[in-house]
Amino acid sequence: MSFESKRFQLAILVVLVVAMSYIVFYHLGKKPLLDYDESIYAQVARQAYESRHQLGFTWYGNLGLNRTELWFEKPPLMIWLTESAYWVFGVNEFAARFWPAIFGLLTMVLTFFFVKNISKSFYAAVFATSVFFIAFQYIYNLGVLQFDVPVGFFILLTLYAFWLAKANGKFYFLFWLSLGLGVLTKSVIGLLPLPVVLVYSILARDFAYLKSKLFYMAGLVFIVTILPWHIVESIKYGKGFWQQYLFYHVFDRYSSGLEGNGKPFSFYWNILAEHRIMFRSLIVSLVYCAFKSFKDKNYFFPLAALLCIFIFFSTASTKLPAYILVIFPYIASVIGMAFADFAGLLERYHKVLGGLFVFFVVVVFMFFGYKFNHFKLTKEKEQYVLDSRAVGAFLKSRYLDESLYYYSTIGTKPSIIFYSNRVVYYLPYPSPKPKEKLILVSEISPDFKNQTVLFSTSTQKVYQIQ
Repeated sequence: MSFESKRFQLAILVVLVVAMSYIVFYHLGKKPLLDYDESIYAQVARQAYESRHQLGFTWYGNLGLNRTELWFEKPPLMIWLTESAYWVFGVNEFAARFWPAIFGLLTMVLTFFFVKNISKSFYAAVFATSVFFIAFQYIYNLGVLQFDVPVGFFILLTLYAFWLAKANGKFYFLFWLSLGLGVLTKSVIGLLPLPVVLVYSILARDFAYLKSKLFYMAGLVFIVTILPWHIVESIKYGKGFWQQYLFYHVFDRYSSGLEGNGKPFSFYWNILAEHRIMFRSLIVSLVYCAFKSFKDKNYFFPLAALLCIFIFFSTASTKLPAYILVIFPYIASVIGMAFADFAGLLERYHKVLGGLFVFFVVVVFMFFGYKFNHFKLTKEKEQYVLDSRAVGAFLKSRYLDESLYYYSTIGTKPSIIFYSNRVVYYLPYPSPKPKEKLILVSEISPDFKNQTVLFSTSTQKVYQIQ
Protein backbone atom coordinates (compact mmCIF):
# COMPACT_ATOMS: atom_id res chain seq x y z
CA MET A 1 0.00 0.00 0.00
CA SER A 2 1.40 3.43 -0.97
CA PHE A 3 2.39 6.02 1.66
CA GLU A 4 0.15 8.43 -0.27
CA SER A 5 -2.92 6.27 0.34
CA LYS A 6 -5.33 7.93 2.74
CA ARG A 7 -6.22 4.53 4.18
CA PHE A 8 -2.58 3.80 4.94
CA GLN A 9 -2.07 7.21 6.56
CA LEU A 10 -5.22 6.81 8.62
CA ALA A 11 -4.10 3.33 9.70
CA ILE A 12 -0.76 4.71 10.94
CA LEU A 13 -2.57 7.41 12.91
CA VAL A 14 -4.89 4.81 14.45
CA VAL A 15 -1.90 2.68 15.50
CA LEU A 16 -0.25 5.67 17.21
CA VAL A 17 -3.44 6.72 18.99
CA VAL A 18 -4.25 3.18 20.13
CA ALA A 19 -0.72 2.80 21.47
CA MET A 20 -1.04 6.06 23.41
CA SER A 21 -4.53 5.07 24.59
CA TYR A 22 -3.07 2.03 26.31
CA ILE A 23 -0.53 4.22 28.12
CA VAL A 24 -3.20 6.74 29.13
CA PHE A 25 -6.11 4.50 30.13
CA TYR A 26 -4.23 1.62 31.75
CA HIS A 27 -4.75 2.06 35.52
CA LEU A 28 -6.28 5.51 34.91
CA GLY A 29 -8.54 5.20 37.93
CA LYS A 30 -6.24 3.26 40.23
CA LYS A 31 -4.10 6.07 41.63
CA PRO A 32 -5.74 8.23 44.33
CA LEU A 33 -6.56 11.84 43.46
CA LEU A 34 -3.73 14.25 44.10
CA ASP A 35 -3.52 17.37 46.21
CA TYR A 36 -4.08 20.16 45.29
CA ASP A 37 -5.90 21.02 42.06
CA GLU A 38 -7.00 17.55 40.99
CA SER A 39 -8.85 16.84 44.23
CA ILE A 40 -10.37 20.34 44.26
CA TYR A 41 -11.74 20.09 40.71
CA ALA A 42 -13.05 16.58 41.33
CA GLN A 43 -14.84 17.69 44.50
CA VAL A 44 -16.30 20.85 42.93
CA ALA A 45 -17.71 18.71 40.11
CA ARG A 46 -19.03 16.20 42.62
CA GLN A 47 -20.84 18.86 44.66
CA ALA A 48 -22.34 20.32 41.48
CA TYR A 49 -23.36 16.84 40.31
CA GLU A 50 -24.96 15.86 43.60
CA SER A 51 -26.68 19.22 44.19
CA ARG A 52 -27.65 19.74 40.52
CA HIS A 53 -26.46 23.33 40.91
CA GLN A 54 -24.73 24.12 37.60
CA LEU A 55 -24.18 27.89 37.79
CA GLY A 56 -22.79 28.67 41.23
CA PHE A 57 -20.13 26.10 42.07
CA THR A 58 -19.20 25.35 45.68
CA TRP A 59 -16.30 23.63 47.42
CA TYR A 60 -16.22 22.34 50.99
CA GLY A 61 -12.57 23.37 51.20
CA ASN A 62 -13.54 27.03 51.09
CA LEU A 63 -15.50 26.61 54.32
CA GLY A 64 -12.51 24.84 55.82
CA LEU A 65 -10.43 27.93 55.05
CA ASN A 66 -13.09 30.25 56.52
CA ARG A 67 -14.13 31.57 53.12
CA THR A 68 -17.47 31.74 51.36
CA GLU A 69 -18.50 28.33 50.09
CA LEU A 70 -18.77 29.63 46.52
CA TRP A 71 -15.94 28.64 44.18
CA PHE A 72 -15.13 30.99 41.28
CA GLU A 73 -11.67 29.80 40.32
CA LYS A 74 -12.40 28.43 36.83
CA PRO A 75 -15.06 28.62 34.08
CA PRO A 76 -17.67 25.85 33.92
CA LEU A 77 -16.93 23.67 30.88
CA MET A 78 -14.58 21.13 32.47
CA ILE A 79 -16.70 20.95 35.62
CA TRP A 80 -19.75 20.16 33.47
CA LEU A 81 -17.82 17.55 31.49
CA THR A 82 -16.52 15.93 34.69
CA GLU A 83 -20.10 15.76 35.93
CA SER A 84 -21.07 13.97 32.71
CA ALA A 85 -18.34 11.41 33.39
CA TYR A 86 -19.65 10.95 36.94
CA TRP A 87 -23.10 10.29 35.49
CA VAL A 88 -21.71 7.55 33.22
CA PHE A 89 -18.97 5.97 35.37
CA GLY A 90 -19.90 6.99 38.91
CA VAL A 91 -18.02 9.34 41.23
CA ASN A 92 -14.53 7.89 41.15
CA GLU A 93 -10.97 8.55 40.00
CA PHE A 94 -11.49 7.15 36.51
CA ALA A 95 -14.45 9.42 35.85
CA ALA A 96 -12.59 12.46 37.21
CA ARG A 97 -9.68 11.85 34.80
CA PHE A 98 -11.68 10.64 31.81
CA TRP A 99 -11.98 13.94 29.95
CA PRO A 100 -8.34 15.09 30.29
CA ALA A 101 -7.33 11.71 28.85
CA ILE A 102 -9.79 12.08 25.96
CA PHE A 103 -8.63 15.63 25.21
CA GLY A 104 -5.03 14.45 25.22
CA LEU A 105 -5.74 11.77 22.63
CA LEU A 106 -7.79 14.21 20.55
CA THR A 107 -4.85 16.63 20.67
CA MET A 108 -2.62 13.94 19.18
CA VAL A 109 -5.11 13.37 16.35
CA LEU A 110 -5.52 17.09 15.75
CA THR A 111 -1.75 17.60 15.73
CA PHE A 112 -1.49 15.02 12.97
CA PHE A 113 -3.92 16.90 10.71
CA PHE A 114 -2.61 20.33 11.77
CA VAL A 115 0.94 19.47 10.73
CA LYS A 116 -0.12 17.57 7.64
CA ASN A 117 -2.13 20.54 6.42
CA ILE A 118 0.59 23.10 7.11
CA SER A 119 3.52 21.09 5.80
CA LYS A 120 1.72 19.01 3.14
CA SER A 121 3.81 16.11 4.43
CA PHE A 122 2.61 12.78 5.79
CA TYR A 123 6.07 12.20 7.26
CA ALA A 124 5.86 15.46 9.22
CA ALA A 125 2.44 14.51 10.60
CA VAL A 126 3.66 11.07 11.72
CA PHE A 127 6.81 12.48 13.32
CA ALA A 128 4.82 15.18 15.14
CA THR A 129 2.29 12.68 16.47
CA SER A 130 5.03 10.34 17.68
CA VAL A 131 6.74 13.16 19.59
CA PHE A 132 4.00 12.89 22.23
CA PHE A 133 5.53 9.56 23.29
CA ILE A 134 8.68 11.40 24.47
CA ALA A 135 6.74 14.32 25.97
CA PHE A 136 6.83 12.68 29.39
CA GLN A 137 5.26 15.55 31.29
CA TYR A 138 2.37 15.48 28.84
CA ILE A 139 1.90 11.71 29.19
CA TYR A 140 1.85 11.94 32.97
CA ASN A 141 -0.71 14.75 33.03
CA LEU A 142 -3.12 12.93 30.73
CA GLY A 143 -3.90 10.90 33.84
CA VAL A 144 -4.54 13.94 36.05
CA LEU A 145 -7.65 16.12 36.30
CA GLN A 146 -6.19 19.44 35.17
CA PHE A 147 -7.62 21.99 32.74
CA ASP A 148 -4.37 22.62 30.84
CA VAL A 149 -4.61 19.70 28.39
CA PRO A 150 -8.28 20.46 27.53
CA VAL A 151 -7.63 24.18 26.97
CA GLY A 152 -4.57 23.20 24.94
CA PHE A 153 -6.84 21.17 22.66
CA PHE A 154 -9.11 24.17 22.05
CA ILE A 155 -6.12 26.44 21.43
CA LEU A 156 -4.85 24.00 18.81
CA LEU A 157 -8.31 23.60 17.27
CA THR A 158 -8.66 27.40 17.07
CA LEU A 159 -5.32 27.76 15.29
CA TYR A 160 -6.08 24.86 12.95
CA ALA A 161 -9.46 26.41 12.08
CA PHE A 162 -7.71 29.73 11.35
CA TRP A 163 -5.32 27.97 8.99
CA LEU A 164 -8.16 26.16 7.20
CA ALA A 165 -10.07 29.45 6.92
CA LYS A 166 -7.30 30.81 4.73
CA ALA A 167 -8.70 28.54 1.99
CA ASN A 168 -12.33 28.37 3.14
CA GLY A 169 -13.76 31.30 5.10
CA LYS A 170 -16.48 29.15 6.66
CA PHE A 171 -13.86 27.81 9.07
CA TYR A 172 -13.87 31.20 10.80
CA PHE A 173 -17.04 30.00 12.53
CA LEU A 174 -15.07 27.08 13.98
CA PHE A 175 -12.24 29.46 14.85
CA TRP A 176 -14.47 31.70 16.97
CA LEU A 177 -16.44 28.80 18.47
CA SER A 178 -13.27 27.01 19.58
CA LEU A 179 -11.86 30.26 20.93
CA GLY A 180 -14.99 30.64 23.05
CA LEU A 181 -14.84 27.06 24.29
CA GLY A 182 -11.22 27.66 25.28
CA VAL A 183 -12.32 30.64 27.37
CA LEU A 184 -15.04 28.51 28.99
CA THR A 185 -12.34 25.95 29.82
CA LYS A 186 -9.63 28.12 31.35
CA SER A 187 -10.57 31.79 31.10
CA VAL A 188 -8.09 34.10 29.34
CA ILE A 189 -5.70 31.21 28.58
CA GLY A 190 -8.19 30.28 25.88
CA LEU A 191 -7.43 33.60 24.16
CA LEU A 192 -3.80 32.66 23.43
CA PRO A 193 -4.54 31.98 19.74
CA LEU A 194 -5.10 35.73 19.22
CA PRO A 195 -1.48 36.82 19.87
CA VAL A 196 -0.29 33.75 17.94
CA VAL A 197 -2.31 34.82 14.90
CA LEU A 198 -1.02 38.37 15.25
CA VAL A 199 2.63 37.33 15.49
CA TYR A 200 2.23 34.94 12.56
CA SER A 201 0.57 37.68 10.50
CA ILE A 202 3.47 40.04 11.17
CA LEU A 203 6.13 37.44 10.40
CA ALA A 204 4.40 36.15 7.27
CA ARG A 205 3.06 39.60 6.27
CA ASP A 206 -0.34 38.06 5.84
CA PHE A 207 -3.35 40.07 7.04
CA ALA A 208 -5.80 38.83 4.43
CA TYR A 209 -8.23 37.60 7.09
CA LEU A 210 -8.88 41.19 8.18
CA LYS A 211 -10.51 41.80 4.79
CA SER A 212 -12.90 38.87 5.15
CA LYS A 213 -16.49 39.67 6.12
CA LEU A 214 -16.91 36.13 7.42
CA PHE A 215 -14.13 36.72 9.94
CA TYR A 216 -16.17 39.47 11.63
CA MET A 217 -19.57 37.84 11.17
CA ALA A 218 -18.31 34.61 12.76
CA GLY A 219 -17.14 36.65 15.77
CA LEU A 220 -20.75 36.62 16.93
CA VAL A 221 -20.32 32.90 17.63
CA PHE A 222 -17.61 33.75 20.16
CA ILE A 223 -19.85 36.30 21.89
CA VAL A 224 -22.81 33.90 22.02
CA THR A 225 -20.53 31.17 23.41
CA ILE A 226 -18.95 33.06 26.30
CA LEU A 227 -21.47 35.73 27.28
CA PRO A 228 -24.43 33.79 28.77
CA TRP A 229 -22.51 32.13 31.62
CA HIS A 230 -20.51 35.27 32.42
CA ILE A 231 -23.65 37.42 32.45
CA VAL A 232 -25.48 35.01 34.76
CA GLU A 233 -22.51 34.87 37.16
CA SER A 234 -22.26 38.67 37.15
CA ILE A 235 -25.95 39.12 37.92
CA LYS A 236 -26.04 36.45 40.64
CA TYR A 237 -22.71 37.09 42.35
CA GLY A 238 -21.51 40.52 41.23
CA LYS A 239 -18.11 41.78 42.36
CA GLY A 240 -17.38 38.65 44.38
CA PHE A 241 -17.36 36.61 41.18
CA TRP A 242 -15.09 38.96 39.22
CA GLN A 243 -12.74 39.50 42.15
CA GLN A 244 -11.94 35.81 42.34
CA TYR A 245 -12.47 34.68 38.75
CA LEU A 246 -10.57 37.44 36.95
CA PHE A 247 -8.59 39.65 39.29
CA TYR A 248 -7.17 37.08 41.71
CA HIS A 249 -6.89 34.01 39.49
CA VAL A 250 -5.74 35.86 36.35
CA PHE A 251 -4.30 39.33 36.94
CA ASP A 252 -2.82 38.67 40.38
CA ARG A 253 -1.39 35.31 39.31
CA TYR A 254 0.29 36.87 36.30
CA SER A 255 1.68 39.88 38.14
CA SER A 256 2.79 38.24 41.40
CA GLY A 257 3.90 34.83 42.63
CA LEU A 258 0.85 33.64 44.54
CA GLU A 259 0.68 30.77 47.03
CA GLY A 260 4.45 30.27 47.01
CA ASN A 261 4.57 29.61 43.26
CA GLY A 262 6.72 32.52 42.16
CA LYS A 263 9.43 31.17 39.85
CA PRO A 264 12.17 32.64 37.60
CA PHE A 265 11.86 33.14 33.84
CA SER A 266 13.86 29.97 33.21
CA PHE A 267 11.38 27.74 35.06
CA TYR A 268 9.67 26.29 31.98
CA TRP A 269 12.89 26.15 30.00
CA ASN A 270 14.30 23.90 32.72
CA ILE A 271 11.18 21.71 32.68
CA LEU A 272 11.40 21.23 28.93
CA ALA A 273 15.14 20.54 29.22
CA GLU A 274 14.36 17.55 31.45
CA HIS A 275 12.87 15.87 28.35
CA ARG A 276 16.35 15.22 27.05
CA ILE A 277 15.52 13.50 23.75
CA MET A 278 12.66 15.86 22.95
CA PHE A 279 14.55 18.98 24.04
CA ARG A 280 17.62 18.23 21.95
CA SER A 281 15.44 17.40 18.98
CA LEU A 282 13.57 20.66 19.53
CA ILE A 283 16.69 22.87 19.63
CA VAL A 284 17.98 21.45 16.35
CA SER A 285 14.52 21.65 14.78
CA LEU A 286 13.99 25.24 15.93
CA VAL A 287 17.18 26.39 14.25
CA TYR A 288 16.28 24.55 11.06
CA CYS A 289 12.64 25.75 10.95
CA ALA A 290 13.64 29.35 11.69
CA PHE A 291 16.01 29.22 8.72
CA LYS A 292 13.49 27.41 6.50
CA SER A 293 10.72 29.92 7.33
CA PHE A 294 12.42 32.57 5.19
CA LYS A 295 11.75 30.34 2.18
CA ASP A 296 8.43 28.85 3.28
CA LYS A 297 6.13 31.10 5.36
CA ASN A 298 4.14 28.08 6.56
CA TYR A 299 6.93 27.36 9.02
CA PHE A 300 6.16 30.63 10.76
CA PHE A 301 2.84 29.34 12.09
CA PRO A 302 4.00 26.66 14.60
CA LEU A 303 7.03 28.84 15.42
CA ALA A 304 4.76 31.76 16.29
CA ALA A 305 2.61 29.53 18.51
CA LEU A 306 5.61 28.09 20.31
CA LEU A 307 7.18 31.52 20.83
CA CYS A 308 4.03 33.26 22.09
CA ILE A 309 3.05 30.50 24.51
CA PHE A 310 6.53 30.12 25.95
CA ILE A 311 6.99 33.87 26.49
CA PHE A 312 3.51 34.30 27.96
CA PHE A 313 3.94 31.66 30.64
CA SER A 314 7.60 32.42 31.31
CA THR A 315 6.90 36.11 31.98
CA ALA A 316 4.04 35.30 34.36
CA SER A 317 5.06 35.54 38.02
CA THR A 318 3.01 32.55 39.22
CA LYS A 319 4.27 29.37 37.58
CA LEU A 320 3.09 25.79 37.95
CA PRO A 321 4.52 22.91 35.89
CA ALA A 322 1.17 22.02 34.29
CA TYR A 323 0.70 25.48 32.77
CA ILE A 324 3.21 24.75 30.01
CA LEU A 325 1.35 21.66 28.76
CA VAL A 326 -0.38 23.73 26.06
CA ILE A 327 2.96 24.17 24.25
CA PHE A 328 3.57 20.50 23.42
CA PRO A 329 1.59 20.33 20.15
CA TYR A 330 3.80 23.09 18.69
CA ILE A 331 6.99 21.48 19.95
CA ALA A 332 5.78 18.33 18.21
CA SER A 333 4.94 20.31 15.06
CA VAL A 334 8.37 21.93 14.80
CA ILE A 335 10.18 18.64 15.39
CA GLY A 336 7.90 16.82 12.97
CA MET A 337 8.40 19.32 10.15
CA ALA A 338 12.19 19.37 10.59
CA PHE A 339 12.52 15.58 10.79
CA ALA A 340 10.29 15.16 7.74
CA ASP A 341 12.57 17.37 5.66
CA PHE A 342 15.52 15.24 6.72
CA ALA A 343 13.61 12.09 5.75
CA GLY A 344 12.91 13.69 2.40
CA LEU A 345 16.63 14.37 1.97
CA LEU A 346 17.38 10.71 2.65
CA GLU A 347 14.87 9.67 0.00
CA ARG A 348 16.88 11.55 -2.60
CA TYR A 349 19.66 9.05 -2.10
CA HIS A 350 17.37 6.02 -1.95
CA LYS A 351 13.59 5.86 -1.83
CA VAL A 352 13.56 3.32 1.00
CA LEU A 353 15.76 5.36 3.33
CA GLY A 354 13.12 7.96 4.13
CA GLY A 355 10.55 5.38 5.17
CA LEU A 356 13.11 3.47 7.22
CA PHE A 357 14.09 6.66 9.04
CA VAL A 358 10.44 7.39 9.86
CA PHE A 359 9.89 3.84 11.09
CA PHE A 360 13.04 3.89 13.24
CA VAL A 361 12.30 7.23 14.90
CA VAL A 362 8.65 6.39 15.60
CA VAL A 363 9.54 3.01 17.12
CA VAL A 364 12.27 4.59 19.30
CA PHE A 365 9.90 7.33 20.50
CA MET A 366 7.19 4.77 21.31
CA PHE A 367 9.71 2.63 23.16
CA PHE A 368 10.67 5.53 25.42
CA GLY A 369 7.00 6.35 25.95
CA TYR A 370 6.29 2.83 27.20
CA LYS A 371 9.44 2.87 29.28
CA PHE A 372 8.30 6.09 30.95
CA ASN A 373 4.90 4.52 31.57
CA HIS A 374 6.53 2.00 33.92
CA PHE A 375 7.82 4.93 35.96
CA LYS A 376 4.37 6.55 35.89
CA LEU A 377 2.75 3.38 37.20
CA THR A 378 5.12 3.23 40.16
CA LYS A 379 3.72 6.61 41.28
CA GLU A 380 0.45 4.81 42.01
CA LYS A 381 2.15 3.12 44.93
CA GLU A 382 3.24 6.31 46.73
CA GLN A 383 2.27 5.69 50.32
CA TYR A 384 1.31 9.26 51.13
CA VAL A 385 -1.46 9.51 48.52
CA LEU A 386 -2.69 6.01 49.36
CA ASP A 387 -2.90 6.99 53.01
CA SER A 388 -4.83 10.18 52.21
CA ARG A 389 -7.44 8.11 50.39
CA ALA A 390 -7.62 5.65 53.30
CA VAL A 391 -8.07 8.44 55.84
CA GLY A 392 -10.78 10.10 53.76
CA ALA A 393 -12.63 6.81 53.27
CA PHE A 394 -12.47 6.12 57.02
CA LEU A 395 -14.00 9.52 57.83
CA LYS A 396 -16.71 9.46 55.18
CA SER A 397 -19.35 7.80 57.34
CA ARG A 398 -17.86 8.13 60.83
CA TYR A 399 -17.99 10.90 63.47
CA LEU A 400 -20.20 13.01 61.23
CA ASP A 401 -21.50 15.03 64.20
CA GLU A 402 -17.99 16.24 65.10
CA SER A 403 -15.94 18.93 63.39
CA LEU A 404 -13.02 17.62 61.32
CA TYR A 405 -9.68 19.45 61.23
CA TYR A 406 -6.44 18.97 59.33
CA TYR A 407 -3.48 19.88 61.55
CA SER A 408 -0.54 20.86 59.38
CA THR A 409 2.00 23.47 58.33
CA ILE A 410 1.09 23.25 54.62
CA GLY A 411 -2.60 24.15 54.34
CA THR A 412 -5.85 22.33 53.74
CA LYS A 413 -6.19 18.77 52.43
CA PRO A 414 -8.31 18.58 49.24
CA SER A 415 -7.85 14.82 48.76
CA ILE A 416 -9.28 14.03 52.20
CA ILE A 417 -12.13 16.44 51.47
CA PHE A 418 -12.93 14.46 48.32
CA TYR A 419 -12.72 11.00 49.86
CA SER A 420 -14.62 11.96 53.02
CA ASN A 421 -17.01 14.25 51.08
CA ARG A 422 -17.23 16.64 54.00
CA VAL A 423 -15.79 19.91 55.26
CA VAL A 424 -12.24 19.62 56.57
CA TYR A 425 -11.13 22.71 58.47
CA TYR A 426 -7.52 23.84 58.37
CA LEU A 427 -5.76 24.15 61.72
CA PRO A 428 -2.27 25.65 61.32
CA TYR A 429 0.54 24.13 63.36
CA PRO A 430 1.02 25.21 66.10
CA SER A 431 -2.43 26.38 67.22
CA PRO A 432 -4.52 26.19 70.38
CA LYS A 433 -7.39 23.74 70.39
CA PRO A 434 -10.25 25.40 68.45
CA LYS A 435 -13.06 23.68 70.39
CA GLU A 436 -13.56 21.22 73.21
CA LYS A 437 -14.24 18.17 71.06
CA LEU A 438 -13.03 17.52 67.52
CA ILE A 439 -11.61 15.01 65.06
CA LEU A 440 -8.06 15.75 63.98
CA VAL A 441 -6.12 14.47 60.96
CA SER A 442 -2.41 15.08 61.26
CA GLU A 443 1.02 14.10 59.99
CA ILE A 444 2.42 15.76 63.11
CA SER A 445 1.99 14.37 66.59
CA PRO A 446 -0.46 16.83 68.21
CA ASP A 447 0.29 18.27 71.64
CA PHE A 448 -3.34 18.33 72.80
CA LYS A 449 -4.43 16.50 75.93
CA ASN A 450 -7.02 13.74 75.97
CA GLN A 451 -6.28 12.42 72.49
CA THR A 452 -7.22 9.01 71.17
CA VAL A 453 -5.97 7.48 67.92
CA LEU A 454 -8.98 6.36 65.88
CA PHE A 455 -7.23 5.37 62.68
CA SER A 456 -3.60 5.11 61.73
CA THR A 457 -1.54 4.87 58.53
CA SER A 458 2.20 5.06 58.02
CA THR A 459 2.08 8.79 57.19
CA GLN A 460 -1.12 10.16 58.78
CA LYS A 461 -3.30 9.52 61.81
CA VAL A 462 -6.85 10.37 62.84
CA TYR A 463 -7.29 11.52 66.46
CA GLN A 464 -10.28 12.22 68.63
CA ILE A 465 -9.54 15.22 70.85
CA GLN A 466 -11.70 15.72 73.94
